[in-house]
Amino acid sequence: MSGLPRVGFIGVGTIAEALITGMCAAGEQRATFLLSPRNADIAKRLAERFSSVEVAGNNQAVIDGSDIIFLAVRPQVAADVLGTLKFRRDQRIVSLIATFDVARLRTLVAPASRIARAAPLPAVARRLGPLTLYPPVPEIVKLLEGLGQLVQLQNEADLDAYWAVTGLMGSYLGMLDEIAGWLVRKNLEETQVFPFVAAMFEALAVTAAERSGDGFDRLVVEHSTPGGLNEQAYRELQAAGWTRLISQTLDLLHARILGRATLADRLPTPGGSA
Repeated sequence: MSGLPRVGFIGVGTIAEALITGMCAAGEQRATFLLSPRNADIAKRLAERFSSVEVAGNNQAVIDGSDIIFLAVRPQVAADVLGTLKFRRDQRIVSLIATFDVARLRTLVAPASRIARAAPLPAVARRLGPLTLYPPVPEIVKLLEGLGQLVQLQNEADLDAYWAVTGLMGSYLGMLDEIAGWLVRKNLEETQVFPFVAAMFEALAVTAAERSGDGFDRLVVEHSTPGGLNEQAYRELQAAGWTRLISQTLDLLHARILGRATLADRLPTPGGSA
């Protein structure tokens, strides 16, 4: 494995595990990996699964033994964690921290100054879904290419907008849970309900991906027979403000990424105040 880049991870949570799993899939050896021991269970699991993965004794050992360092700590503790570490000038930093822009990161990882930001989703473990990167540095592109749809960006503001949209994953799955729950309350078997809901929305996602060039508004029309159930459902949800609420929620998430809002901020409640 000589000649491979030495990649370290500070923080080993769900996203870090997905990235490492994707990079090591199909027996590939894109790099050697050195993991911080903070999340011992995940780090141990990865080291047992992949021969190119090791667990370091502490975070500073990760820094000392790596050329490329992925920052995968929670925003709430990032400044405290990174502030205790000594980086090298020659190191490349890849941040997975949504609310820290390059300017803020630069003060925390100095004298290292070559900083990229990436927004992967858990599905990269299966090499699915989008993965945004700013800026498109060749050595980082080489690590991430093929883990999904790699969106390479030249503008940090573009990354922040894409990152806001990734905040809707839980909401999407929550919608599926609500639909499945409705069917279960109709005394239908869960063993049939959940696969049905999953298969229905998987088919819609595949259609959307295959025909994204047509525009989603056109697909709405094609999937809504005049006078049919889909036309009625979309009409009622729009009238209730459902679609507008999605945009407002994205505005809030975007503001949080830019440091203009916090987790405590909320959308105005109908007929009331925030």
